[in-house]
Amino acid sequence: MPESSSVDLIRLFGPFAVYLVMLVAYYVWEGKREKRLRQQYEEAEYGR
Repeated sequence: MPESSSVDLIRLFGPFAVYLVMLVAYYVWEGKREKRLRQQYEEAEYGR
C-alpha cells in the first residue's frame, strides 16, 4: 500500500477548499446585492 503524502492530501482536498472559498465569496457578493436592492426598493416605496 502506498504511503500518503501532503501532496496527495492537497490533491484530494484542494478542489473542495476552492469550492468552499468560491461559495463564501458568492454569498458575500449576493448579500451585498440584496442589501442594495432592498435599499433601492425602500427608497422607491417610502421616499415618495
